[in-house]
Amino acid sequence: MAITEKQMKEEHRHESAPDLEFLMGLSMLLNSARIHKDNNRVLISSVVKFVTLCKRFLEEDNDITILTYGGRFYLQQEKVVYRPNLAGIIESLLDFFEKRKLNGLRFLPGVEKVPVGDIAFFSRLLIAAEKNEDPPTWLEGELLANELPWVQYVPASDESLREIAAGEMVPKKDSVQSSDQEKTGQEVALEVKSKERTKGKEAILIYGYAIRVLEYVSKNIAKNEKTGINKVLKMVHKMIDLVSEDPTILLGLSTIRDYDDYTFTHSINVAILSMCLGYRIGLSKQSLETLTLCAFFHDLGKIEVPKNILNKPGKLTDTEFREMKNHSLYSVRQILFLKTSPQKKAEMLLPPFEHHLKYDLTGYPQTPRSKPLSLFGRIIAIADVYDAITAPRVYRPYAITPDRALSIMQEGAGTDFDPLLLKVFINMLGVYPIGTLLKFENGEIGLVAKYNGTDEEDTELWVQLLHPSADGNFIKGELVNIGSFDKAARSYKMSITESFHPAEYKIQPADYLL
Repeated sequence: MAITEKQMKEEHRHESAPDLEFLMGLSMLLNSARIHKDNNRVLISSVVKFVTLCKRFLEEDNDITILTYGGRFYLQQEKVVYRPNLAGIIESLLDFFEKRKLNGLRFLPGVEKVPVGDIAFFSRLLIAAEKNEDPPTWLEGELLANELPWVQYVPASDESLREIAAGEMVPKKDSVQSSDQEKTGQEVALEVKSKERTKGKEAILIYGYAIRVLEYVSKNIAKNEKTGINKVLKMVHKMIDLVSEDPTILLGLSTIRDYDDYTFTHSINVAILSMCLGYRIGLSKQSLETLTLCAFFHDLGKIEVPKNILNKPGKLTDTEFREMKNHSLYSVRQILFLKTSPQKKAEMLLPPFEHHLKYDLTGYPQTPRSKPLSLFGRIIAIADVYDAITAPRVYRPYAITPDRALSIMQEGAGTDFDPLLLKVFINMLGVYPIGTLLKFENGEIGLVAKYNGTDEEDTELWVQLLHPSADGNFIKGELVNIGSFDKAARSYKMSITESFHPAEYKIQPADYLL
């Protein structure tokens, strides 16, 4: 596991990834602590380097978590990828963790202020743990007894490890058993279904992770604690990968509704819809990242709005409505308190401020501006209204069907919404958006599952049929292609008699579509 400071500098010229730097810094620290005393120049240099690396991570996150799973390192929940020239160092460090049965370590704020002697002492505790019958238990006890509150041992029950394990259990997209030429039509069809199920599982994991991340950020803010956005960024990057591969999967996720947890699911749905619209108009990956972050945090300020106003079942008084309208400003304030770079904060401030301003600059909060709304502000405004009016709310005993919602929004083109963006949004969702519950002339019902084709005239509509079950719920039937809309006959191959909001039947579309 030995690595000298000179070697680290040499490798740094070839490898500048922060996760690799951190692992190399930890390796150098442990090696130095093993052979040098506290006043040794090499050890002091190793400690300073390690602390500097910790500071860099803690500028944008609340902790630094290094985990091992399946013979790999994960830093901040991301698998560490390295080149062959670093394999020896990484494998030695993995062996060090394995011999001590270490699942992982978590460094907390305060580590950047710890004296050199304390960092060296901790390093020697790690080294000595190997000699004990139960290294993890011994190490936890020693960290507590010696009052080292800036570092924690990560137990096997830790949520971070469970998330990694769940993610690794999802089959890889590129795992192919045989070439397409060797497969029968039935085998190809089964493989397509298997891949769709895999993507669906991955999407649900991402959505669940997004909920937990938003809860985590909100709780920290409520306690007046600064919180980083690295966990959010990880989720956003996974969403971007998914939308690049199959936007339909993400649009299926955006149908998730939680009556009791509206604020969180709404923010995530708005982020999904905004990302899909941004992808549709050809935004770069970097722009998609910024847009999605803005959408994710657009309602962050609602944390400051009193719960009795936020959840009031009846109409708000003028005073209450004035307070509710302040949430856009509150969102800007809370974003300023996030732990991230000044540039990223600057990029995230304007769209959340604008999301309740209309295309004609009416709405709120009112300012003397005459400059048009930003592109991201216009996108989020469309996604925000669509999700809001299609979601059951405590003050509204009904929910507007997705197709009716688009008709209502169309009436505001040019005044409430950017007309060009709204047109793209409507074309993206289709006449009957994914998740709409349809009733057919033959009495069957089904959820709009996906669209095939890019040409508006020839886009085919697929519906997931649902059949009543004995327990009063529904079971999945056949996935049917009802063709494209026939303008002459004014119908699809299966004639639609009515559309419903799935909430009327207590249906969560994602349960049947993913």
